Amino acid sequence: MKQLLSHLRTVGTATLFRRGSSLFFQGEVPRYAIIILDGVVKGYTINPEGDETIVNLFGRGSVIPIAWTNNQASTSLFNYQAINDVRALRIKKEDLWDAMRANPTYMEEYLGLIAQSQAGLLLRITGLCQSRATEKICYTLYYLTFRYGLERSNGMFEIDLKLTQGMLANLIGQTRESTAKNLRVLKDKNIVDYTSSTYFVNLRNLEAYMGEESFRDLHLNS
Repeated sequence: MKQLLSHLRTVGTATLFRRGSSLFFQGEVPRYAIIILDGVVKGYTINPEGDETIVNLFGRGSVIPIAWTNNQASTSLFNYQAINDVRALRIKKEDLWDAMRANPTYMEEYLGLIAQSQAGLLLRITGLCQSRATEKICYTLYYLTFRYGLERSNGMFEIDLKLTQGMLANLIGQTRESTAKNLRVLKDKNIVDYTSSTYFVNLRNLEAYMGEESFRDLHLNS
């Protein structure tokens, strides 16, 4: 969205959300859309017992709340909170749509973002449907690489998110202990390497392990 974003910088407002601050609450009627320039935001729900479930993670280039921005919902469907300091652009929904109506290139870039987001979420859903924890992790890592992967060297992709094991466990619906155990299995197979919050994925090894070589046709966000 380089050209669209360049234009929106002239009509939007640069904003900094400090770590832990809320961007939107579930059920809130937003006054503007937010485009993330740097940092990570989690979308989540809280059940009646007070347990939190992460719906998705949003990094650089994400537009939130997307359903409201696209006139598919009248409110924010989820809670949104900054995981770390987040630099963002606040933009009136009307300004965003006026720009895209006036310039087909802007609309094409935005549709590309929506299409990539949808394809990524289909991978995420596929991962949640898997029966084994390792497969859940693999599909989730593939989704995150597809959406936020930055190619480094020798087929390694860095996931451009600050992702802790606890967050990954929440994403796949497993315990942190189980997730840590299965990550070690994948690390031993040279599929993933990680520090406390940075993940590197060997994409070819991941595809081979998943048996999904057809995924190589996907255009990664590199």
